[in-house]
Amino acid sequence: MSNTDTRANQLRNGLATFLGIMTAVAASLGVAVALIFILSKDPSRSLYYYFAGPFMNKFLFFNMIESSIPIIFSGLGIAVAFRSGVTNLGGEGQIFAGAMVAVLLGVWFPELPGFLGAVVILVGGLTVGALIGSLSGFLRMKWNVSDLLTTYLISMGLVQVINYLILGPFRDPSKIRIQSLSIPKSYMLPRIATPSYLHAGLYIAIAAVLVVHVLMKHTHTGYHLRVTGSNRQFARYGGINIKPFYVLPLAISGGLIGLGGAVQIVGRFQSGFLDLTAGLGWAGIGVALIARRNPLGVLPAALFYVYLQSGARVAMMNSDVTYEIAAIVTSVIFYLITAEVTFAFFRRRLVK
Repeated sequence: MSNTDTRANQLRNGLATFLGIMTAVAASLGVAVALIFILSKDPSRSLYYYFAGPFMNKFLFFNMIESSIPIIFSGLGIAVAFRSGVTNLGGEGQIFAGAMVAVLLGVWFPELPGFLGAVVILVGGLTVGALIGSLSGFLRMKWNVSDLLTTYLISMGLVQVINYLILGPFRDPSKIRIQSLSIPKSYMLPRIATPSYLHAGLYIAIAAVLVVHVLMKHTHTGYHLRVTGSNRQFARYGGINIKPFYVLPLAISGGLIGLGGAVQIVGRFQSGFLDLTAGLGWAGIGVALIARRNPLGVLPAALFYVYLQSGARVAMMNSDVTYEIAAIVTSVIFYLITAEVTFAFFRRRLVK
């Protein structure tokens, strides 16, 4: 097959994927409209707040952007794992561990210059996430223990341990709310659009997306990750030592997710609290699926995901629809995207 034919096939596949995603999104939004008409006594008001609510003012809009930051890291980490042929269901524990290590480093080293302190905290979060992910990869490589099970079980155990630390040894007794000790204010990332919570962690998230894209698409290591993810038997016959590629993708995945937890601390919260990252790991799985495991696709997928959540929240506060409508719409998107039906349909049409 010539290079021209190869490029043409790539373009057709890319177009089919794009059309499939757009079809899934359109169908899901159609489900939202239908549900609102069925469940709401004032559908026009509910529809307005659901779709336009996140853009009603700058505060709501920038807070929506801010809420996408940890989901970008989580979705990016999960996308790397899925693209490399391994499974990471441990996002909840990894992002929580990254956040807790960020708190501990900030408390233990309070005298560092502000910028250096923030860097130490971020590197700490990335490192602990990578180590947690690597453990599951090592168990898979050494004894063929399912990474699907180990990532999940280790994560759930970590959540309980970290909740204990916040409730006990590292609780701040001066606060009414149950929370940990706080890192110095000088370590906090600058706000971008006050009075919203949007902070410079957004730039770190965008940079992470670009770095991972370059790694996966334009490096030797990325090629090996993609090949082993597609077909490990083929990779082995091609001379690739596949054993490290159980550990490496889970280390990268866990590192990105742990970094997201650390960004949450230096970007917004300054301290940890019970179940701080609840739901963010699972949201990352959804975002990775919407993005079709493409690192560049994680950014718009995360923004779309939080748009659905934010719209449902605003509609709930200003009309008679419930927040659960966002969960229904999101589940429809996941079903249509993972079912492959729409993608196969467009591929057949484009080939003709």
